[in-house]
Amino acid sequence: MKQKLEYINNGKGGYVIYKDKQSTLQFYFEYGGGNCVAIIFVPTTGEWPETTKRPIEDRIMILTFVAEQAVKDQVPTGFYKISEDFIDLFSRKSN
Repeated sequence: MKQKLEYINNGKGGYVIYKDKQSTLQFYFEYGGGNCVAIIFVPTTGEWPETTKRPIEDRIMILTFVAEQAVKDQVPTGFYKISEDFIDLFSRKSN
């Protein structure tokens, strides 16, 4: 199975579900404000192995895929920023 994302929307937030041949990971998200369209909450580097049951070496690859695919699916003209414990999705519009 190739990497893919699914989304569950529940009003003010929901879940981004990452799937590949090894596992399925679920990340909570909330809608943002202003240019920030959404915030996807992810396990920190220290939490990653236990929370995801995936090696730390997979973290950047998975988070980059989640960020790039979420922008492509949800904010095609936007961009993302990956931090230690979240991924911000931004629109390019200025308010």
